[in-house]
Amino acid sequence: MKRVLSAAFAVCLFLLIVGGKWATFDRYGSAMPDWDQWDAEALELLIPWFENENFIRHLVHPHNEHRVIMTKLQNLALVLLNGQWDSRLEAATNALLHAGLAVGFWLVGRRVMAARWQVPLFVLLAALFGLPVAWQNVLGGFHSQQYWLAGLSFAAIVSVPFARTGSMAWWGGLLAAVLALGTMASGFIAAAVVLVVLGWRWWRRALTWRETWPTWVLMAACVAVGLLTRVEVEWHRDLKAKTVHDFVFTIVHSLQWPWREKHWAAVLLWLPWAAVAWGVGRTALRRSRSGSAGVPVGRTSYAAGAARAPREETALAILALGLWVLVQLVATAYARGRGADYPASRYMDTLTFGAAVNVLALGWLLSAAWPATRTRLAVYGLGLAWTLTLSMGLYNLLAHTVRWELADAKKYYLKAESNMRRYLASNDPKELARPEIPFPSAEGLIERLARPSLRQLMAAPLRAPLPLVAATGNNAGFLENDARLDDSETPPRRGLSPATAPLDALLTWGSFGPDGLAGQGVWQSQPLTSRFPWLKFETAGDVGPPYNHAVSLALHDAATGVKVAEVFPTRRPHDTWRAAYVRTPEKPFVVVATDRSAGGWVAFSGPVEMGGASYWAWRATKHGLLIVYVAGMAALGLLGVAWRSR
Repeated sequence: MKRVLSAAFAVCLFLLIVGGKWATFDRYGSAMPDWDQWDAEALELLIPWFENENFIRHLVHPHNEHRVIMTKLQNLALVLLNGQWDSRLEAATNALLHAGLAVGFWLVGRRVMAARWQVPLFVLLAALFGLPVAWQNVLGGFHSQQYWLAGLSFAAIVSVPFARTGSMAWWGGLLAAVLALGTMASGFIAAAVVLVVLGWRWWRRALTWRETWPTWVLMAACVAVGLLTRVEVEWHRDLKAKTVHDFVFTIVHSLQWPWREKHWAAVLLWLPWAAVAWGVGRTALRRSRSGSAGVPVGRTSYAAGAARAPREETALAILALGLWVLVQLVATAYARGRGADYPASRYMDTLTFGAAVNVLALGWLLSAAWPATRTRLAVYGLGLAWTLTLSMGLYNLLAHTVRWELADAKKYYLKAESNMRRYLASNDPKELARPEIPFPSAEGLIERLARPSLRQLMAAPLRAPLPLVAATGNNAGFLENDARLDDSETPPRRGLSPATAPLDALLTWGSFGPDGLAGQGVWQSQPLTSRFPWLKFETAGDVGPPYNHAVSLALHDAATGVKVAEVFPTRRPHDTWRAAYVRTPEKPFVVVATDRSAGGWVAFSGPVEMGGASYWAWRATKHGLLIVYVAGMAALGLLGVAWRSR
């Protein structure tokens, strides 16, 4: 029963985090590739793959200081699956990676903590991993390297030092350590931490060289490869810490996360981990002085699934995970420490990792059988102070993030999408001569978009619609409107109601004519085909219930004229534009718009092709909040079941 409940809670935690990230992306994100993606993905991945330009060399080519091989392979797989380059799909997939890491913490934590502390563990993990504090990683399809780095490092650290050489856990951890080299420049740190833990356990006589020499050799090789393949880039030299003050306070600002100005929080928020380290060190020194042996080799395995991990191994795993975070912070302070600024959002998932490690450490302390009442009360006091400090810091950080950073990101994405659509429709460089473009330079963006293979991969909202051409004699009552190249303050709105804004990058047709709502007519296109499974129309007016028969937009079989699909959004758009999605017919089809109502009207754009994975990523992110609600209610139900079972 306990295993079933633990697995069920793990599923709920996974869905809570995924749903939260998807909901954040739905409200603030964009499917448009942004900044680094035009280099690392466009130039160094997609163009080489589709144009056969030394793909392997480009795959391992560093992006700045990092070799983001795992991110490149993941996103290439998504493009091949989907047929389009969609940042929404990438970000939706990234959410699964980060939620998987949270589940890893949960599974370790339930072995560390007594049952009464596992509910707080669940809530804290859901908050740390599900809230959009590291919003750049939530919205950025390219930012999976942060998740790959953390997840693979976690897997290597909690398995390799504690597993029997040659076991499944050992092989899995070894693979994770090797793959971590292809995440970021600091990927080798996981192997270095494993070596430290091995050294400690060897000194404690819990391991012998004869049994563990393959682990020593392979981890040392990972460290050597990571160091030998390091890359320095000239344009980032100025970002390095120039003074001891900058270096030290960059680390302090990271340790005090999620607080911005409270340096004392660095001590309190890392005190649980420090207390575990102190306890382990003091116990080891005491035993070494008395000459007692360490934990016998092979008695139990922390990573291999023993019912209860040995206490020393549990503490060592917590210490190793925290050490990994601290070394990451030192490396970041060295490479990006100029000015001792507060850590950028993209680095905060490392800091949430550190907070989760301290949650484990706190649970380990709270679950210990403290003999003295005074000591037990001190630990409880630490737990309360720590939880309140973290919670208040997260609240303040989240409020600032939502009010300013996410709101600004949404404004930027909307303007950048509009500029990109206008450029792709006109190829006029002046459309990119604006500050809101998804790349540092307009010239570089134009150069990349000149590659036909890349343009063919564009997804909505940048993808050009299928060309709609009216069939001869079948456009009565509908007016064509083209505001794509119009820079005036009053763009044309032919066929649209006075309250409906014209689309700035799409050709549209509408039945709102000189006679207003009284205008009627039928419009039909020439035959179309598409290899993609979904089509997206922009619609306005009264299309959809209850006007389906009098005002409609539909797809008809081009050969027989039989209607094969109705096109309407989930809500009637009236004087706004709403997207309508429809499955692509298997045979050639025509678009037919009908207005036979004296009190209704309809307007529509050409259909934009959508890959199947793009469509389902859109559906998933659209229902992110629903997933959060369902998973939350399920978790509460499971809590009731667990309470009754006790």
